[in-house]
Amino acid sequence: MQPTSVRFLLVVAAVGAAVGYVGASFWDALTGAPPGVPWTAPALLFVLAVGFAAAAHSLRPRLERREGHPPLDPFKAARTAVLALAGSRAGAAMMGVYLGYAGFLVVDLANPFRRSTLLVTLLAALAAAAMTASAL
Repeated sequence: MQPTSVRFLLVVAAVGAAVGYVGASFWDALTGAPPGVPWTAPALLFVLAVGFAAAAHSLRPRLERREGHPPLDPFKAARTAVLALAGSRAGAAMMGVYLGYAGFLVVDLANPFRRSTLLVTLLAALAAAAMTASAL
């Protein structure tokens, strides 16, 4: 298994942005209003980012075999690596989707619903970026 490259994460985010923009356009054309984003979306993504960061902070001394820290079991190390890989890719995809949706919403800021949804969407994109960074 190789480390996740930044280029790959940027491609995942770009594909996610295209999906977010097209999905929002389709939903708006179908229903006449863009979908809402609950405030719990950025909150949950921030909680996941903190969880990934805390796990990385606590496991780093064991992975580096520092003195006074027991070595990490190979199976646990493999599971941790797979979880970090999935977290970074999922965070990049979510960041892209939310940024694509934000790009769709920015076109018409005269509508108060779109303005408030844009704020929550940008917070969710920021939280997804934090999740991606902490999972690396």
